Parts: sequence; structure tokens; C-alpha cells
Amino acid sequence: MRKSFNRYGLAALMLAASVSMAHAEEATLWVRTSSGAVLQGLADQYNAKHKDKITVTQITAEQMVPKLGAAIAGGSPPDGAVLDLIYLPTFAANDALEDITDFVKGLPYAGALSPSHMRLATYEDKIYAVPALPDASIIAYNTDLFEKAGLDPNKAPASLDEIAEDAKKIRALGPDTYGFYFVANSGSWLIYDFLPHIWAAGADVLTEDGREATVDTPAMRETIAAYRDMWKAGAIHPTSRSGNGNNAVEAFASGKVGVLMTGSYIVNLLTSKYPDVKFNVAPIPGPKGGESSFAGGDSLALIRGISEEKKKILLDFVNFYMQPEQQVFITKEAGMPPRTDLAGEAYAQFDKRNLVAYDVLAKARTPYTFSSDELFVSRTGPFLNLIQGAVFGDDVDGAISKAQDEFTKILERTNP
Repeated sequence: MRKSFNRYGLAALMLAASVSMAHAEEATLWVRTSSGAVLQGLADQYNAKHKDKITVTQITAEQMVPKLGAAIAGGSPPDGAVLDLIYLPTFAANDALEDITDFVKGLPYAGALSPSHMRLATYEDKIYAVPALPDASIIAYNTDLFEKAGLDPNKAPASLDEIAEDAKKIRALGPDTYGFYFVANSGSWLIYDFLPHIWAAGADVLTEDGREATVDTPAMRETIAAYRDMWKAGAIHPTSRSGNGNNAVEAFASGKVGVLMTGSYIVNLLTSKYPDVKFNVAPIPGPKGGESSFAGGDSLALIRGISEEKKKILLDFVNFYMQPEQQVFITKEAGMPPRTDLAGEAYAQFDKRNLVAYDVLAKARTPYTFSSDELFVSRTGPFLNLIQGAVFGDDVDGAISKAQDEFTKILERTNP
């Protein structure tokens, strides 16, 4: 009897296992390579605890949007995508994403998700994505140089005008020392670093719905004036005009730059790779005061038309990575968790300077537009040309007027 029972019991277990395996599902998720390691780590953790699986495919940042668009148009997209939040309005307006409004509103922590990420995930009052790996722009300043220049190393500049004055004092310390660094050769970097000055002053370059240009404002002119003042005084590092993000970090890490326009990642980067640099961080100020930030990073969206089972898996994955343990993992690997209500817990074991960026995330903004590449990212686009012309050139009025006109033409052509 005992042998017979074991034989039948084993058969039952094998049948149950085969049924279980037959119902196991896989959900595919495309992510940017810059976020790939973190998302793969989260997927591995999820897969280890769930029957259904998340399969991550990494796509280079430059190819993510065109490749995803082509896959959707060709009828062979992934089930979900973790992409730069600035592209969400475009994909939502083109009916490419699943409406997850009910899911998001039902989350007990819905009110703790980054406001700007949720704003860009919303189109015509429907929600199409949730934050995955956020970041925020801030300033870093060298406290040693501040002290040598007679400035208070424990007091961050409260306005852009104050930054300009501090930068000139730091420049006076020596021929190889500069007061300020910003990446002026990239539209992506400029919206990250430059636009928060405008937002901190209560202005913007676009209307709230992203459909009209508002480039020519007092805040824009005051911001440009402060940058021009620093450039003419020789306080801006010379490679700012043509360099990239790596050049910026290297210059600051050398101890020869006073103030760096940067992002929330800088705290973990400097403490791990350049532990001898003495620095602090602060929100990005407006020309006369106030503070803001660019809310950047990635959001997770479901592709329209996937099965209910795939939706269930991906939304379950969202709930999984929003839990405290995974929020700590995200903070460790990426620098900032998407849930603001878990900031204290997520940062408990990390450098408290990270909290500066996290606190300002609630005030951070992101341009809501259906033409981000043409307006901001393109190397021949109007925003990059505006900064290059107005800060480094001689015709401020002409640069601003041209940008306003080009913004308007692009918006009229691309608005849905």
C-alpha cells in the first residue's frame, strides 16, 4: 500500500507541475542600457519569487524610441517598456500605451509618486505609466574652494545671481581654477541643468499643456544674463562650451571647479570614485531665488493591446519593485527611489546628501511636449541654439526671438 501511494502521489505531483508550467507566462520588457543593470536586478529578484517571469532586453538610449516606435508600428513590440519619461506624452497621444489609471489610483502609495513623472504619464486625464528609476538635477559645490574664496562652505548659493558672484570669486583663486561648469553642448544636458533656473522663477518655455512656446520671459533673460556675466568674467570652465557630462565630472573631481550643474547621481559617484573631493549639494536656484529641478529618469509603461495575463504580470512587477526592500535596492544602484514616502527608509544606510535631490523632486518639473527631440534634444534644435547663441554669442535678443519662432513652428507642426 505504501509503495502504491507513493507512485500515485508522484504522478499527481508531476501532473500538477506540468499544469503549473503550462500556465507560466513571460512578459517582455525593453529598457535603456543606462538602466539595464538595475532593471535586470529587479527582474531577477522578481523571477526568483514568482512563477511568471519578466524578461528584460536592453536597448541603447539612442535607439530606444525609434526602435520601440518601429516595433509598435510593425506589430511586434515588447509587452512593456521602461523609457525616458519625456517621451510618454508622444507615445500616449499616438495610442501606443495601455491605460492603467485604475491600477495607479488604487495604489495605497499613489500620492507618493513623483509629481512630474505622473504629470508626463497623463494624457487626456488617463494615466499610462508609473515611475521606475527617477533622478533629479541639482548643483554640487566644492566646499574647500568656497572656504578659500572667503565664502561660507556650509551655505549653498540661494540664487543664480549669487552663484555668479561666488563663481567669480573662486575664479580669482588661480589661473587653473574655475567657478562654474555646465554642459552647454547637449540639449539633453541643458534642459536638465538650465531649465530649472526658469522654473524656480515661476516661468517656463512652454505652456502647461505643452502646446505653445513661452521662451521670451524675464526669467529667461535674467538667467542668460547671469551665465553671460560668468562667461565674460572667465569664471566658466572653458570645456563647458564643447564638453560632455564626463568632462564635467572630471573637472569637478579635479578640485578645480567651484559649482557644478549636475544630477542626483553625483553624490554616490563622487563618494565612491573620488572620496577626497570635499563637496555639498543643493537645489538649483532661480535668478533671484526659489528652487527647482528637472525630474528625469525612466517610467514603466505597458504597450497597448497586450493580453490581460501580460498586464497582470507587469503590474504585479510594478507593485513588487515599489516595496521597501526593492526601493532600497533601487536607491543603492540608481541613487533615488520612485516612492517619496519611503525616502527615510531607502536612504537610511546611504549618504544623507542624497536627500537634497529627493526633497526637491516634489518641486521638479519636466517639459510636457509631443516634440521633445526636435525642441530640446536635437543638436540642431532651437533650445541648444538658443543657449549657445545667447550665452556665448553677441545677439541675445536675436537668439531669443529666433528660438521663440522656431519653437512655435515645431509645435504647430507636431501637436496632436
